[in-house]
Order: sequence, then C-alpha cells, then structure tokens
Amino acid sequence: MVKKVVVAIDSYKGCATSAELNAAVKQGIAQYNPQISVTCQAIADGGEGSMQAIYEALGGEFIQVATVDLLNRPITANYLLSQDIAVIEVAEVVGIDKITPSMDTIQRASTFGLAALLLDALKRKVREIIICLGGSGTSDGGMGLLAGLGVKGADLMAFSQLDFSEMADFSQVQLTILSDVTNPYAGRSGFSMIFGPQKGGNPTYLSQQAQQAQKIVDFLKQTKGIDLQQIPGTGAAGGLGGALVILGGQITPGFQKISELTQLATHIAGADLVITGEGKMDAQTAFGKVPFGVAQIAKQYQVPTIALCGALGEDLGQMSEVLLASFSIHSQLVPLAQAMDKDYTLTQITRQAQMVCRVFFR
Repeated sequence: MVKKVVVAIDSYKGCATSAELNAAVKQGIAQYNPQISVTCQAIADGGEGSMQAIYEALGGEFIQVATVDLLNRPITANYLLSQDIAVIEVAEVVGIDKITPSMDTIQRASTFGLAALLLDALKRKVREIIICLGGSGTSDGGMGLLAGLGVKGADLMAFSQLDFSEMADFSQVQLTILSDVTNPYAGRSGFSMIFGPQKGGNPTYLSQQAQQAQKIVDFLKQTKGIDLQQIPGTGAAGGLGGALVILGGQITPGFQKISELTQLATHIAGADLVITGEGKMDAQTAFGKVPFGVAQIAKQYQVPTIALCGALGEDLGQMSEVLLASFSIHSQLVPLAQAMDKDYTLTQITRQAQMVCRVFFR
C-alpha cells in the first residue's frame, strides 16, 4: 500500500515561507522513496503567510490598492479577492519589517493606510473580509484605521471621544479577525504594555498609551456597550483587534479559520504521517500556533506528527503530548546569519526530512 504523508509547516519568519519549506520536505521524502504520496498544505495562524496560504487553497486574484504605510509613505499594497471573500494581511501595509522600531516610529506609526484596502473590498460587495493581524509595527490602538474610515476624534494620544456618524458602514459584511494572541485592549496585559516595547516604546510613553487605551475602553463601554477588556484578542496588532471589533468584527483563532478554509483535516485523515514545524518551537507553541493545531487534528485521526523546526526550546510544554518527536533542522552550531539564510535552511530541512523517513518508514 502506498504510504501518505501530509506536510504543513508554518513559515520560518524572515527566512522561508510555508510553501517553500513544504516543498523542501517533499523533496527530502522523495529522496528516500519517490513512491510515497506527499500532500503539501501551506498553513499559517493569522500572521505572516496567511494570505498566501488561503490563496493556495482557494485561488483568486490579488488586488492592488494605492495607500500609505505605517509612516505615511506612499505604497501599493495587495489583498486577496477570492470569489466573495477578501483577505487582508495587516503586515502588507503596516508591517514591523518596514521600520526600525524606535521612540520616533512608535509615536508616528499609524494604521491609517489599512482603511484603503477595507474600503476597496467593501466597494466590491464581498460577503466576508478576513483580516490577518500578525506582524504589525503599529501601537495606535487602531485609531488610525478608524480615522481612515471616517471616525472623528480617532487619535489615541489625544483621545476625548469618538464620533461614528460618518463612519463607513460594514454592517452587511462579515468581518473575521484572525489573531494568535488573546490580550485585551488596555491594562497590564494590553497592547501597549505587552507589545509596545518591541515596537520601540519606552516605559513612560507606554504607560501614557495604556492610560489613553483605558479611556477608550471606558468610553465604548458607556456609549456602545462594548467592553474591549472582555473580548480576547482586542489588544492584538497594537490594538487593531479592538478597532475592528468596534466595526462589528469577530476575533477568531487564526489557525482554526485557515485550517477550515484549506480543509486541512480532510487531507490529514487517512495519512500515515504528518510533518509540521515552525521557526522556533517552545512552550508558547501550544497557545494557538500552527504546529499545535496541526498535531491536534492529526491526533483526532490517530496520525503521528513529527515537527521540524529551526530551533527547539528546552521546554516544549503541551507540544510534547501531541508530537511523536521534534527535531531541529541544524546538525551543528552555525552563525545566526547562516541559520536565517533561505537556501541553507531549505537544504537542511530537506536532509532532515529524508532522515525522518528513513527511521519512520524502515
């Protein structure tokens, strides 16, 4: 009987995409035994590569929109239009990769440019807009986006109240917000205090942001009956999750939605082995990341899962309970620059996949 392997590896951030890694693993399996049936499934959790993973599953076309990036510099950004679904990847417009985080950038960075993509999708009368929140470089509480959609008074640091009278109407569209974090909007676990440091903020400024965020929470609770502190994920992407909830959006785990769209469970059912992985696997992986989700689905179908990663933490937490085994693709210590080199990474994961098959299918 022909053996079947499903490969669904998350992107190694800043190094290689999900599709590239999957293809490299497929090559390694073929080197061991070209008769093994391999199904590659691009996958993501709402972060980098989510739009591409959905495109590979559903097809469609990429729509170009003239807008501005997080520092108000003119850019042309893409979003995916697949039948009556639009998929917007936040990092395409306001990605942290577009800046060197500093006190200057955190004060200037805005989500304003995302409004152009949402408005273009709205104009095309789509049924659903999926917004992938991962990888943002902003910490404006989503106020820039709201301002771009016509909300008056949408300024985090100068907030007094919000006027929604001229806001674009999204009531006829399903807004699905993909996130892999559950942080609330304000407070010690809010977007400012948790994610602000990596976006360039110093403690004094982030404390001020947190105070302003709490004012927005209080205002919305009193005027609209929306409590952003009670909705997991509103602090995602520098508070952008909260702004999208104000528009009527629903936050959902990114992996869950993407795995449904790509019909990952259907591919896994009946497989002999699943291979997954990510750039670095540790105890945090079990909190909504791709390898944990993949392994959970495989476990339901009693299919063993092996993870191939760039690096492994000392404590894998719950991952140890759902994986048959996990391996780093590196056979020796190498400089970071070499470890992040795409060609080197793909060569290493191909080699490791071949070795895994030698052991598993012997």
